[in-house]
Amino acid sequence: MYRFDRQPIEAVVNPQSFLLHDRLELITAAGSLLCAEFHEVKALCFASETSKPDLFTSHNLFERRPKIPGLWTRFTLRDGDQLDGILSHNLMDWPAAGFSITPPKAGITRQRVFILREAVIGTELRGVVGRSAIAGPERAKRQRTADEGQLSIFGS
Repeated sequence: MYRFDRQPIEAVVNPQSFLLHDRLELITAAGSLLCAEFHEVKALCFASETSKPDLFTSHNLFERRPKIPGLWTRFTLRDGDQLDGILSHNLMDWPAAGFSITPPKAGITRQRVFILREAVIGTELRGVVGRSAIAGPERAKRQRTADEGQLSIFGS
C-alpha cells in the first residue's frame, strides 16, 4: 500500500472485502490489522510476490500504446505523481471508491493497482484499446442486418 508522505507498507488484503465504508482493511506483514483512511492512501498494489516499492518511480507511464484491451488512462494524484493504467471497458466494473487498473509493465510484482478516487485530482483518457466484448457481436449483428436490407445490383 502506498500512502501520501509516508513509506509504503507491505500488507495482505482480502480482495472481496478490503474496501469498507470509509477505509481499507489490511493485515501487515507483522500480522497486525491495519485500517487506513481513504484520504491517507495513494494506491494499493495487488501482487503475487513482493518487490521494491517503485510503482511511482519506475515504469509508471506507458512508453507506447498498450496492447491490453481497455481504456488507457493517465491519473494525476494529489502529490503530483502520475500513473498510467488500463481500465475496464465496462463502467460497472469500476467500484465507487476508486479505480482498478492494469499498470505498465504488469507482472508478478504488480498485477493490478487500485487507486482511490480521493487520491486523484485529474484523469486523462489517452486512448481506447480494442473493443469491449459486448460491442463486437452487436456491431457484427447490426452490419448483417444492414446488409440484408440492401438491394442487390446484380439481381438473382
